[in-house]
Parts: sequence; C-alpha cells; structure tokens
Amino acid sequence: MSLFSRFKALARQAPKEQVVGYSPDELKVVFTETLARLPADSPPAVSLENIGVPAYYCSLLIDKEDAEHFWALVESAFSYETEKPFNDVLVKQYANTEKNQHLICFTSDEAFNSTTVRLVTNSVDFLDSVHRERFAVPPPWVAFEGYNPAWWGGAMQGANGYYNDSYFLPFFTGLNAAEKNAYYVRYGATDAWISSLELMYGDE
Repeated sequence: MSLFSRFKALARQAPKEQVVGYSPDELKVVFTETLARLPADSPPAVSLENIGVPAYYCSLLIDKEDAEHFWALVESAFSYETEKPFNDVLVKQYANTEKNQHLICFTSDEAFNSTTVRLVTNSVDFLDSVHRERFAVPPPWVAFEGYNPAWWGGAMQGANGYYNDSYFLPFFTGLNAAEKNAYYVRYGATDAWISSLELMYGDE
C-alpha cells in the first residue's frame, strides 16, 4: 500500500458524528484555540477541522501491558477534569490549563486481544510524546489467536483487513531490521510467521 493510499485510508477513519463519545458541538466547547500543525514525522492523526473542531483524532492499538504506561503519559501532561460513560467505557477528559491544551480519551480491551486507544487532543506535544514511545502493535498471532500464518496477506477484508490497514501495516513497515528482530523476540514469533510477514512486507 502506498503512502498516499495509507493517508486516504486514515482520513476515512476520522469520525463524522460522535468522536470518542462527544458530539462536534461538545468538542467545540472544549477545543477553542487555533490548532498547531503537526510536524512531518508526527504520529498518524487526523485533523477534525473539517467538522469545525480545532483538534486531532488518533486511534492506536497497543499491547495490554503498555496501557498503564500510556495512562502515565497522560497524567504527566494533563490534569484530570471529568469523565462520562460511552458504550461501556469511561471517556476521560483532561486539561493542561497553562498551555490551554486538552485531551479526551478512552481505552478498550474488546478488540484484537489488545488495548485500543481513541483520543482527541489539541496538544501536538502530547502526540509527539506518544509517538516517541513507539508503542508496539500486537502482531497477527496475538490479535487473531490460532490464525494460520500461511493465510495472512493478500486483499484481506473484515476484521483482518481493518487491523492490518489501520494498525499493523503502518507500524510493522516502519521498523528497521533490528527492531523487527526485537519485535519477533518479544512476541515469540514462529518461523512460519516470520516467513509470512517477510514475504508480504519485505518490499514495503
């Protein structure tokens, strides 16, 4: 998948109505400042300015073991303000009043045997700190336990295609050789899975 195609796919993920449990009108009350531009090497995030909200939306898939560290990053940058229920999760709202920066965020462990993070923020600094952490996207054999590595690849659809295009592909193809080896070790990759991934993504 080309970089342009990935960007188009990411843009399609931007919510059009409620965003992390907030309506556009509710978000406009929270986010009022002119939105700073993200640097070129920033994490994948989508501007919500097209719905009149000066903030970025970002969706991450991280290892459940890393969720506590993610929340530590949140609490080091913001102060807790309030929370509300949304689809069986608690959406938490934070603020850094000195910088007039805000964060609305929730996590869920319902999909892909992993933790999904969805957030809206106007803090470029926070998005950069998350990017620098290089949180690993759990691999296919974790996301789809028992899946045959020989079947991975091609024009995947449904949950497999969404997981691959939205999370795994951008993460995995951004790793260098040493980082891939460390990733394989961390997640106990079998030879069959290594061969399958190298065959599919070796030229990315």
